[in-house]
Amino acid sequence: MITKDDLLSLGFLKRTHNKDLPPFVFVQRDGLFVPFRSEEIASLMGEEIWVLRSDVQEEEDGLMTWQDLVGYTIEDEGAKGEWVTVGVIADIDESTINTLATLEDGRMIPLHEDFIIDIDEDAHLLRVHLPFAL
Repeated sequence: MITKDDLLSLGFLKRTHNKDLPPFVFVQRDGLFVPFRSEEIASLMGEEIWVLRSDVQEEEDGLMTWQDLVGYTIEDEGAKGEWVTVGVIADIDESTINTLATLEDGRMIPLHEDFIIDIDEDAHLLRVHLPFAL
């Protein structure tokens, strides 16, 4: 069975593009990921489209996606320069213009490149500087 960990979200389909797609795309229905042939993509308007991670060619420079941060611990740079653990990322929501990380305790943190100070892939650690009172 295909799980969310096997897939990469391409986002919500608003219009079709002349992009190269793998043979199948997936849509979540009743908690399961249902495959559709790529030729059927026009019938999936408004749906969140997923593809198999194995079908996506990795960039030569090893760029990460937001989904790769699931399981990472977030540390915020405090006012005095000390690192404060915020929580562990349980899910990433890219369905809106603002990407959000849902932590294991249910809190949501906005993710933006301007907030990120460092990503330690070996330690699964995301160091950020979040805006005050967030």
